Amino acid sequence: MPEEIFFVRMEACPEPGSAEFGSAGGAFVNCYVDAEDLRTAELRAIALIQQQGWRPYRFDTWQLTCGDCATDDPPDYDGPSPRELVQQARTDGECCVFHTFPIDAPDVHNEQA
Repeated sequence: MPEEIFFVRMEACPEPGSAEFGSAGGAFVNCYVDAEDLRTAELRAIALIQQQGWRPYRFDTWQLTCGDCATDDPPDYDGPSPRELVQQARTDGECCVFHTFPIDAPDVHNEQA
């Protein structure tokens, strides 16, 4: 269906030289991508993450979503709602939101080495 958007979540770590290197242990990156297939959506999500100076290292999950499927409920962080992100991806073709965690967070994968 043309109104569907791929939601792809990856885990990533900041590369040396990025603003978050040394302060963020990593991030779960939620990417919303308007693409024909999952592989294309995944490759575009990887490129978006890399453009921000981060290295994706683990594919977490994916699903199809749409404006009617996404919620307007406020997220538990200060940012756009899932419905707003779907709309942004429909307009711009893609968008990503980084949910960072501190470098000393429990269970942080040491992927910066």
